[in-house]
Amino acid sequence: MKPADWLILQKKVRFGDCDSAGVIHFHNLLKWSHEAWEESIEIYGIPSQDIFPDFSIRKSQIIFPIVNCEANFLAPIKIGDLLKVKIVPHKINTHLFQVNSFFIKNGNKVAEGKIIHCSLDIDSRDKIELPDQLERWIEASNVSTNLKEC
Repeated sequence: MKPADWLILQKKVRFGDCDSAGVIHFHNLLKWSHEAWEESIEIYGIPSQDIFPDFSIRKSQIIFPIVNCEANFLAPIKIGDLLKVKIVPHKINTHLFQVNSFFIKNGNKVAEGKIIHCSLDIDSRDKIELPDQLERWIEASNVSTNLKEC
């Protein structure tokens, strides 16, 4: 599997995504950013229940609350637009990681989202190291970037 398989996704803008001005409602960009990295880890091969807690089975003992996020709009995004969503994750330290999402329309970047998550123990809420499978996803996602830098 090539990184492009799990790092470049598609999103079609629907009527319900937009406000009365006919452009996406601002909160949808962060929603799409989060959904994109969720989809990315699933395509990579990490089951979502291994990352996100399911309190009915308590399989995951780790939670990843968002500690910082931002959205930047560079051009209007309208109903019917087909966007490429490029995911760029990176590890900040042992318990923090960031996922940048770049939204591209017709070859031009039209928006970007940034979400920073903190890895916490589900019971104590203490900071803990990122799980191995998440670290592997981040590392694999950055292999092509690291090769270009060499």
